[in-house]
Amino acid sequence: MMKKDTNTMINLEVKSNLAKLLATENITIQHNKVSTASFDVKNRVLTLPIFEEQKGDVYDMLIAHECSHALWTPWEQWDGIDNAELRSYVNVLEDTRIDKLIQAKYPGVVKNYENGFDILERKNFFGLKGKDINKDLMIIDKINLRSKSLNRLGFDFNDQDNEWLSKVDQLVTFDDVLALAKEMLAWQKDQVEQMKKLPNFDDLEIAQNYDLADEDDFDDEDGENGQGNDHDDADEKNDFNNLGDGQGEKDSEEEKEEDENSTNGKGNQNSGDKIEDDDGEPTSFGKGADGSKEQPTLKSITDDAFNNAKQELLDKKASTYHYANMPEANLDSIISYKEYFKIMQNQRGHLKNYSYNDNKYMPFLKEQYKKFENDNKKTVMYLVKEFEMKKSATAYKRASQDKTGVIDPLKLKDYQFSDDIFKRLTIVPDGKNHGMIMLLDWSGSMADTLGNTVDQLLNLVQFCKKVNIPFEVYFFTSERSEKTKKSFNHKDGDWIFENFNLVNCFSHRMTKQEFHLASMYMFHLGKYFSHNYTYTKNWNETAQMYRYDSFGCPNSLYLGNTPLNEALIFMDKVIPLFRKKYNIEKMTFITLTDGGANSMRGYIKDSGQTDVYEDGRRYIGYDGTKVIMHGKKKIVMQHDSLTDKLLKLIKVKNQTNNIGFYILKRVKRWDIENYCEGNWSEREKQYLTLRKEMTKNKAIAINKNGYSKYFLLDGKKMNVENFDLNDAEVKKGTASEFKRAFGKAMQSRLVSRVVLNKFIKEVA
Repeated sequence: MMKKDTNTMINLEVKSNLAKLLATENITIQHNKVSTASFDVKNRVLTLPIFEEQKGDVYDMLIAHECSHALWTPWEQWDGIDNAELRSYVNVLEDTRIDKLIQAKYPGVVKNYENGFDILERKNFFGLKGKDINKDLMIIDKINLRSKSLNRLGFDFNDQDNEWLSKVDQLVTFDDVLALAKEMLAWQKDQVEQMKKLPNFDDLEIAQNYDLADEDDFDDEDGENGQGNDHDDADEKNDFNNLGDGQGEKDSEEEKEEDENSTNGKGNQNSGDKIEDDDGEPTSFGKGADGSKEQPTLKSITDDAFNNAKQELLDKKASTYHYANMPEANLDSIISYKEYFKIMQNQRGHLKNYSYNDNKYMPFLKEQYKKFENDNKKTVMYLVKEFEMKKSATAYKRASQDKTGVIDPLKLKDYQFSDDIFKRLTIVPDGKNHGMIMLLDWSGSMADTLGNTVDQLLNLVQFCKKVNIPFEVYFFTSERSEKTKKSFNHKDGDWIFENFNLVNCFSHRMTKQEFHLASMYMFHLGKYFSHNYTYTKNWNETAQMYRYDSFGCPNSLYLGNTPLNEALIFMDKVIPLFRKKYNIEKMTFITLTDGGANSMRGYIKDSGQTDVYEDGRRYIGYDGTKVIMHGKKKIVMQHDSLTDKLLKLIKVKNQTNNIGFYILKRVKRWDIENYCEGNWSEREKQYLTLRKEMTKNKAIAINKNGYSKYFLLDGKKMNVENFDLNDAEVKKGTASEFKRAFGKAMQSRLVSRVVLNKFIKEVA
């Protein structure tokens, strides 16, 4: 999406918050490319047009007005009015009622109304240019302008006008509005019939303003003097003739009964849903007299002029927004670690019928993993110590001292010039309960670095195990089996996310034996994929063993594409459950990935639709901007930012410390330069600094939305380095040279375990 659209969404979100405040409830505000506002009373969704100018008194006035409708206008009753003339009168009177209420509730908007009207009136939005407001307008328009201007126009009301104004000021409910609108409309029709008896009626400005001239006057010649219309006026003339045949002579009760019986069509539909008219336009509060195809004879011309002129305020270039809900993650679809074990064991059993020899490979695997574990044991223990020290130091920073009431003998000598002679007690607060969830990218692009990444992951889980931190590790892949459950419980109105596999491969809940088995399986998979997909000529015995004699990987757990966003939707539901269950105070969420997520497909669940792939999905395409509704929150589905926004949602909602590790297969200039900011000179300076740090430490920390810390890692240099004195190059074998070589090697060991090293600093 373009930058303009991004800024537009930001501005709209600000106004959405304003609307929520005015509505005194957490209603859902949706801005879209529509001509008028509408309110879905069932789902409490207020849809507002996108105006070109998204600030100022006019915009705030319109926001306040539509919110007042959401608060006090009964949608069912309003939508049931199908008589066009009555609808016009009700619209004006209801606007008067609810504007008065919102101004009383929020006095601050009064100034917005005043300034907003002045701006629109100067632009002739109410069609008053050339008109005498006292002589050329009917009572309904006088009422409209009196309300809109906050009674600041120079009206000269007669006694009859004042009677109607008094009734307007006494309106309390929508039923009052409806009754008064029927009464006023019947009275106005009678007045028109009386006016038509005047010999000069057709020449009166009021007759011309309301198109009340006789039918004979509407011929082709009248188009020259401005009285005719370019479109066919047959329906309007017929309406007028019917009125002239005596409709105005009907008594008030008969008129009421007729109008009540005219509520067909829309009024019989589901009143709780957003209803569309015959043209497909959402029904709205702002339709006024043009709310139906039938053109009314008696209508509020000022309200009609405003509704037409208001189209000039709309942003013609605004993007269309497609709103749909976040689907519910089906946690039952997560492959538990016990199911994961069964899948791996079944794979071993299945391959026994082929070349695989379990009795040969498993002892080899145990031997290799044991060696890896021993090589990393000292480093893990060192970092455990660092973690405990950092945690203790943090606790002592929060320590406080209090007097005990017991005299300190060592301070007694100072009693003459100091009152502080009592022993003090240092109170150290208890350390916070830590918890961690790790998410591993199991996509095909990870193959080249998966072996080294898994090594780092194994160090992480070993660390968590040593310090008794509750933890869970998941990896995600697009590969699935026929028996796998659906990942999401899609309902109508949900964005359709694709099914994927989320595998719980490690857990603090595992027994010692299960943890050991999980470690060997993960170690095996890391080496298996790393050697299978690396273009290497190092055909040593170990590589051959992994390549040809291993049991490989089950099809359902194979490397696929990158459903990272889908996995994050699951984490948004998993993390709070995990945190609550284990009373976690400091929650750390870690992602290990080599890049971005899959692109979102533009499908919305719709049971009434049929697609070539499956029933019940509606294709949106590439037009417009896709927005996920997560409760009352909006997430704009831009390809580059959806992941960031999902991470931010997790961070804010669950108070997590988000740490990301981006494993680079090979470090290229653009991998680093992509995160530099400023002009060319500033970007170049930042790049050189970061590149130098990458060379030295094999990792750099950069700023990235959604993360507390985000690290770029050199995947080619992530192999674990271990020191052997027998291989050390020293001069003459002196003790000093051995000491120097050992110290250098130990430092290298710590740097090479860059994930764990950075992790400790962040967590502790």
